[in-house]
This record gives sequence, structure tokens and C-alpha cells, in this order.
Amino acid sequence: MIITTTDEWTALYRSIKEESSRSDEKHVNIYCCSSDCDSVCAVRILERLFKNERIPHGWKAVSRYEEIEEDFVMNYPAGEVALRTAILINCGAAEDIRAQLQLDQRPNVRVVIIDSHRPICHLNNLDSEEDNVIVFLDEAEGTHKSDIPPFHFQDASGSDSDDENDPPAKQRRLGSPSSSGDGGGGGAREGSRSSPRQQRRKEREQREAFREQYYAQGVSYGKPAACLMFDLAYFVSQDTAHMLWLALVGLTDHLVHNRVAADKYLEYYMHYETYVSSAGHLDVQAEREVADGDGVTVLNNQITCRILPQEDYRFGLLWEWNLYEAMLFSPYVASRLQTYTEKGRNMLELLLAKLGIPLEEAQRSFAGEGYDMAPRYRNILQEKLELHAPAFRMTDITFKSFQLQDGLKRCVNAVDLVYAVTALLECGSRKGPATNFGDHVDKFWGAYYALSWGRDQGELRRGLELAKKVQQALINDGGAVIVQRHYHNFKQFRIFDLSDHKMNNQHLIGHPMALQRLASFFQDQYFQINAVRKPVMLIGPRSSDGRCLVIGYEATQRMRGNKLGTAFLEATERVGARAWHDLFDTCIFEIKSEDVPRFKEELLRLANALLS
Repeated sequence: MIITTTDEWTALYRSIKEESSRSDEKHVNIYCCSSDCDSVCAVRILERLFKNERIPHGWKAVSRYEEIEEDFVMNYPAGEVALRTAILINCGAAEDIRAQLQLDQRPNVRVVIIDSHRPICHLNNLDSEEDNVIVFLDEAEGTHKSDIPPFHFQDASGSDSDDENDPPAKQRRLGSPSSSGDGGGGGAREGSRSSPRQQRRKEREQREAFREQYYAQGVSYGKPAACLMFDLAYFVSQDTAHMLWLALVGLTDHLVHNRVAADKYLEYYMHYETYVSSAGHLDVQAEREVADGDGVTVLNNQITCRILPQEDYRFGLLWEWNLYEAMLFSPYVASRLQTYTEKGRNMLELLLAKLGIPLEEAQRSFAGEGYDMAPRYRNILQEKLELHAPAFRMTDITFKSFQLQDGLKRCVNAVDLVYAVTALLECGSRKGPATNFGDHVDKFWGAYYALSWGRDQGELRRGLELAKKVQQALINDGGAVIVQRHYHNFKQFRIFDLSDHKMNNQHLIGHPMALQRLASFFQDQYFQINAVRKPVMLIGPRSSDGRCLVIGYEATQRMRGNKLGTAFLEATERVGARAWHDLFDTCIFEIKSEDVPRFKEELLRLANALLS
């Protein structure tokens, strides 16, 4: 069941509150995707909401569906009678959760899905008050409930509808023989069928066509989960300014990783700016060490922070870096000036000269303490950039965002916080060398604390330093790939195969979100050269276990989704490649490195049919 109205959201929340607060045995289990900043923000909002309302709960960071299934079986034994609730954050919407979690054996368990992944699986769109799968949807994102094909039980009951029971991923294939030739050769038998049977067949074919058209749009993203959680808190009058800040960071995460179109982001920005104007102050506890006669005492000081709208720059981490390096290692600037080459660095120095900022000043800390950039240069930066940057093909170098400031003259931009949290999630493990998915719980806790303004245990600073290293790695290693022309250009897309490529910073960028940003950099770079924005397939370097991450990337555009996930699934099945598709994003999967050549060949054969 998909719920879209304020009344439906609040009624569900009150039902969970009433049922769960009666006993600790009915506590709510929350399964949160461990791969992105939006998920961390969403679980923090929901956790605070439940704590305020004294709703017993627990949460678990997960990186694969397999982890959810294993934990779900232990926490929700089949045969129980008491009504219980589980919540999935940024996972579940695109899958048949009813079958995956075997809910037919657990009719007492209600699964609530708060997920920005699209399309929503039609098997979750059962219009029944008794349905135990409930998906949150804000139709303001552009997806309406009526756009999603409904699930009909009668489709699953007859012999003519075997494909209704296929896995959702299989149903989403495009160009497969089963999706187009269903009624061929049946004309001679139509006359012998009764009129009701003909009508049922016609209705079934219409539903199949509706589903095929729906899934043919490809993968996209809806409203960030953190924003959905803040909206829920607001509807039940439990919202706080800190929740608002987390929602803004979740929204910024979608912007940074190109999961929201520019016009839709601006629409969200204007909406939440009204909340900032009325409730943009928050009090936080900060620990401060003071010396006394016996040693060091830790005092808790309450600090008033405020959220401020601001014009931010496309080169991130400026407030944590210096102007020169922030621009040098910015994918936005690098794709336009090729700063990974000597010529590009000369162009950057020319731009700084146009701005009237000496190179020595640009290499000083932008907002540090002591020997930092002179205020007169900081103050003219935005005005001068808007005047001169367009001549360097940087026409949208600023954008609307938010900043958090406190009375201690500290501040952090929403964009920089996204970079820091993402870096901690992917390469922030304290347990040794990072792997693609290992130690995700440890990394998640680091990201969790980095969002605790004033009591972050040093994780925010660690994340910001890691983020700068990731930025440098993206441009240094990504620039080397471009200079060496380590890619293949095809009609439908570009393939960057790095499975046998030596990357100096694989430990920093050999992860899903970093590789998506690398793919975005590649796509933007070639768009600046030839004005053609093709989808990018990026095969990451081989990991220690012999697997390669495969990323299908297409910048979010209105009315256009990413179809590469469907193509990946079809190609791996046709060649029998050893692949793992159980991640939460269908455009990201793992494949054995020795299967990469066969996979690429098959993908090229399928390209015209699947990606047209």
C-alpha cells in the first residue's frame, strides 16, 4: 500500500506509537541503508522522533538485502500473533518486499518503507487497508500514486499471468521476448473464447503494457528520505531545528550525487527555506575542557546555533581548504579547465588573476585561524566569480544552499558535511584497510557522530580531512584516465573499464558513491568537449576478493531515468557471469573480474534494444 496524504502518514505513526509503547517486546526495528548520507540523516531524525515519543526501537545499518533477511528472520519469528512493525530506510521500495521477507508467513508484521529509490515496485502498490507493506510517497516529488501500476491478485491466480510472479527485476527488463510477443498467434482462438474471458485478457494485457511502460523509464530518485522523515515529524508536531538541519543535509546529498534535477532541488530549497526562517535556531550541548586544581574537567555548555541560507560554490570544502586547492580538485572546475594538466593549472591561475586574487593569497587557508586569506579577497570572491567565471565555461558556479553557524564562530556548510559523511561511510573505517563493503557498521557510526554538532567526538574533522583526500584522488586518478584515453566510446554510452587499471588511490575511490562521482566527472568532462551527454558505464578496479564494482551513471534529468541497471541484469544473465545484484541500487553491482570481457561484449549487443 502506498500512502501519500498527511492524514495517512500521521494515522500510521500514531498506530505505531500506540502499539509499540505498550511493551518493550513490540519495539520497532529500523533497517537503514549504510551507503549514503541521506540515510544517516533520516535514521537520526526518526531515532530522535521515537525517543521524544518514548517508542521502543532499535536500528541496524545494512549494506545488502541479505543482511536484512537474516536479521528479520531472527527478530520476527513466523507464527507470532502480536502486531509488530519494521521500518526500511532507503531500501525496499524497488523490490517485492512481501516475497523477500516472506511476509505471508508473518501476517502480524507491518513493514514501512521510506525510500527515495525509484521506480517503486508495483507489487508494493496493493490498494488494501489490510496490506502489511506500506510505502511513503510525497507526490510533490513528481511521482503520483496513479503513475504506479497497481498489483492485481487476479493476475497472479490464472495460467495466463505467470509473469506476474516473476521477480521484479525480471519484470523490469526491456526488449525481452516475453514482454512484447505475448498475444502472437492467438487470433484463431479468440472467437471461441467467451466474452468475459476476452475482456479479462484485454485488461491483463493493458496492465502488462502499463507496467512495461512504467519500468521502461529506468531508475531515478524521489524525495530524500531525510526530508520525508522531517515532514513526518512536522505533521505530528515533533519537529526540531536539528531535524530540519538533518533534512537539509539529506537534500544536499541528493544534489551532490546528482540524484535530483536542478529545478526540483530549487523547489525543495524554497520550501524548506520557509522553515529555516521561522525555526532556524537550535541549541546543542558542546563539551569543553577546563583546567581546575585537580586536573581537567569536562563542562557541558549549551550553544545556540543557527541555520543560514547562503550562496555556495560548486567547488566544495572551500571553508576547510584554500581557494586554489578547492578549485584545483573540484570536478566542476576540472571538467571545464582540465586542471589535471599543466595547461589547465595555468588556466586556473589566469582565472585567479582575472579575479584580482594573488596566487599567494589563494593558497592561504580560506577561513582558518591566523595566517588565512585576507578578508578583502574573500569579500569580493562571489562578485568577481559571477563576472569572470562565464568566460571559463563556468556559468553556474554558485548555487543556493545552507550553512550551520554557532556562537563560537564555527560553521559548516551542508555540502561540506555531505562530503565528510560520505567519506566516512566509504573509507572511514578505523579497523584497517577499507574494502568495498566491509566494516560498514563501524563506518556508519563514524558518520552518525559526525552529524552531532558540538559532540561529534572528532569524527567531523576526520571526515572533512578524508573528504579532501577523496577530492584529490578523484581529480588525480580520474584525470590520468582521461589523459590516457582509457575508455571506449559507443553510440549509446561510454565504457570506462578500470578492472585492470592501477589506481594510486583505490582505497579512497574504489567505493560506490565515489565511483558514481568519478563517473559524473567523466560524463561532464566529455559534455564540455563535444556537448553530448552520454550515459557512463564505469567498471572499477579489481578488489582483493577478485570482484569489480560496476556503476551505471546517468545524470538526473526530468522525465528520464537510468536504464543501465536493466541492461546490466540482462547481460550478466545471458552470459552466465558471476554477479551480485543484491545492493540497494540496481545500477550498482559486483562482478567477477574474469567475467568482465564477456559481460561487456553482451552489453554492447543488447545496447540498441535496451538503451534506445
